[in-house]
Amino acid sequence: MSNIVCSSCGQLQTAENRQALYDVYDRIRDGRSTYEPLVYTQSDLEEANFYNDEEMHESVMLSMEKNMYERGLCPTCGYPDLRGVTEDMIMSEEDARDMWDMWAEQAAERRAGC
Repeated sequence: MSNIVCSSCGQLQTAENRQALYDVYDRIRDGRSTYEPLVYTQSDLEEANFYNDEEMHESVMLSMEKNMYERGLCPTCGYPDLRGVTEDMIMSEEDARDMWDMWAEQAAERRAGC
């Protein structure tokens, strides 16, 4: 099996590389790994005439790609795109666990309407 390199971000697409990238991605201080993804439901797409309107299709795809980019993911392969991330932006594993707990608690409060 040959290794594949993403044409967009240049990352080597292997399971080991993916895990290593996510290990760093999950510890980035700005919290981009906790941003909620933009999701369209089937009914959203049907209402917008997604399947028959080329312009609507392009705008939906562009919005999803932009959302992936904002979350620090490559819109082509989905791997974390760590270009521009510096060492001082990466938390220790302990600090990252504490932040994840805080973000999870905040997300639960938002879902509960608090």
